Amino acid sequence: MKKIKNIILLFLLVLVTNCGYVPLSNINNVDFSIDNLILKGDRKINNYILNNLKRYQNIENSGKIYNINLSTQYVKSVINKDKKGNPKTYELEIKASVEVETINGEKFNKNFTRNNSLSSKEKKVKEKELEIKYKKDLANLISKDIIFFLANQQ
Repeated sequence: MKKIKNIILLFLLVLVTNCGYVPLSNINNVDFSIDNLILKGDRKINNYILNNLKRYQNIENSGKIYNINLSTQYVKSVINKDKKGNPKTYELEIKASVEVETINGEKFNKNFTRNNSLSSKEKKVKEKELEIKYKKDLANLISKDIIFFLANQQ
């Protein structure tokens, strides 16, 4: 009985004190703003990335202001084929090249790459839907990488 009380007490203590989790990409904690964003490359991927970066544009009283040139590329390649030569597995890869310029004229570049594999489906409509979903997920990951990169610049 005493063990159960101790376990319940420990559980309540953990609930009350919380774990202290704070998201890394919290908009209230960033000290940068994106002034100018130029996008080149795959239009859909650029739109996904732009939607994620919009909240960081024109933030008042930010310490660092960046102008960004972003170039994206989407590659879908066949990894495996069956005996008939039909694709069995694809690799979906998004490459993003980011050129950042500060107001002071400092320039730096960073390349980001994310990939995922996609199994071929009998119904090509289902395969296309999964490809679009994976494309969006990969673009969102690259957006987070870019935000994290900009937030950690000295």
